[in-house]
Amino acid sequence: LDGVFPLETAEIATIYDETRLLSRLVDDLRELAQAEAGQLPLERRAIDAAELMKTTIANFAPLAAEQQIALTAEADASLPRVLVDPDRISQVLRNLISNALRYTAAGGRVTVAAQAGPPGYVTVRVADTGIGIAPEDLPHVFDRFWRADRSRARSSGGSGLGLAIARHLIEAHGGRISVDSELGRGTTFSFTLPVAAASPRPLIKN
Repeated sequence: LDGVFPLETAEIATIYDETRLLSRLVDDLRELAQAEAGQLPLERRAIDAAELMKTTIANFAPLAAEQQIALTAEADASLPRVLVDPDRISQVLRNLISNALRYTAAGGRVTVAAQAGPPGYVTVRVADTGIGIAPEDLPHVFDRFWRADRSRARSSGGSGLGLAIARHLIEAHGGRISVDSELGRGTTFSFTLPVAAASPRPLIKN
């Protein structure tokens, strides 16, 4: 408006992109604030975790193929149904799979697996053969605004709130989420979900 920038399509597009990034950041912050306050609404129902997993993975198949990364799903044959909000758990999976693909080189593998256990829960794992996370960074993975790659801009790497939100979503379901990683060998995120036949109860942290 002050005439500092010319009114050209390229400049307008840049401002538009910045506005979208700010809007996404505000939305993520609001969602995180609700989760931390225990006010995030959950519409739980009994679902097939394997089917939810496969449906979510299917959305990433074209990207994985483009990046020449093998993206596969594995699940126990007798996997019990889980009592969750499918949209929220799909949100967690999308965040973990997206991160795995981002940090895995061509020729690598990302595997999403589900198995029964511990008692009353189903465990879901998202494992990659990517660059891994340094030991000193592991305790901060679920901190808000934390980034493994500090040179990565928000325009290419999101708001830095995805894993913090994922942690609160899993804990809101009565489960827990953790990460194991080794530099140069890959990273595995694991989270638990309550089975539909059992009453959700918090797991005791070691």
